[in-house]
Amino acid sequence: MKNKLSEIFEFDFINKLTEGFPRSPDQENRTHESDAELIRQPDGSCLAITVDTLLEEYELGLIRSPYIVGWNMIAHSLSDLAAVGADVTGVLNSLILQRNADSDWNANLFKGIKDSLQAHNTFCLGGDTGFDESPAFTCVAIGRIPADRKPLSRKGAEAEDLLYITGKLGLGNQLAIARKMSEPLWASLESHYRPIARLKEVSSLRKWMKCAIDTSDSLIQALAIIAGVNDCGLIFEHREELYPSDLIAMSKQGNFPLWITTSFGLGEYEILFSVSSKNEEQFLQDAHQKKIEVFKIGKVTSNPEIKISMNKKEYVLDAPYLLNLLAKCGSIDKYFSSLLEYNQNMIKN
Repeated sequence: MKNKLSEIFEFDFINKLTEGFPRSPDQENRTHESDAELIRQPDGSCLAITVDTLLEEYELGLIRSPYIVGWNMIAHSLSDLAAVGADVTGVLNSLILQRNADSDWNANLFKGIKDSLQAHNTFCLGGDTGFDESPAFTCVAIGRIPADRKPLSRKGAEAEDLLYITGKLGLGNQLAIARKMSEPLWASLESHYRPIARLKEVSSLRKWMKCAIDTSDSLIQALAIIAGVNDCGLIFEHREELYPSDLIAMSKQGNFPLWITTSFGLGEYEILFSVSSKNEEQFLQDAHQKKIEVFKIGKVTSNPEIKISMNKKEYVLDAPYLLNLLAKCGSIDKYFSSLLEYNQNMIKN
């Protein structure tokens, strides 16, 4: 089963809407080929720029604390800069605030923004603020890649490459599951949900990375994009050690398979990347010396399918179906039930 990006609603929608748009002759990347847009400058350097709006997570009730909203809108965009290996210049924020929000709510939102900027050692360069009945939180992140450094992109994976990730899986999607299982548990997890974009890790290890993408929109989506833009297949080697211990405990309590937490849309802000199998030993030595923890999660294949390996068996994943599922279901409860049904059918077949 070849996974085509055009079969994923979001990508098909974008492709159709932007089909006739003029392209800058200085843009290095094509559509869907990198996490940030890469614009070649006269001095040979690249301007890296990206924009993200935090909205669905808020409307679905997964992130509601204004402080956590502010923190994550910054981290989300900076994670895109990490995935292209850029040095961060700063951010611009566009905020639509609720007309009836009290001053404390707005103050906590701005505190979350400020603390996230400080944690990432970067700056707010400006922005825009408006008011409406429904809020929206948008961050533009700007960075630079020097002329002597090749930008990272989603292209570059080849058969026999190994897949690594900079941290554990499912941290963001714990919130969705906790919201379903227990309000106090969700509130506790949300209050500590302050991911850090992996800028330092990519800066330290980028010479080993052949392609890279962040997992903020789920690991499954990241795998589908890497497979699509490189016309290759991937095997995700699922195992418990890839997940945080409290998520493992939640999966046992809630009786759901861990792997489905990699398909939800609230990811981990980790960086998924490929490494040549020939360089693996040197890469791991370098990561160890720099005290950077990385996890091997699979490999690249020539067969254009995405597979999951678990319990000594391999199963083909229908990534377009999984990534289109939430929009079709319309609610978290129905979506979760549909994922469980998919898992049962996959194992039976």
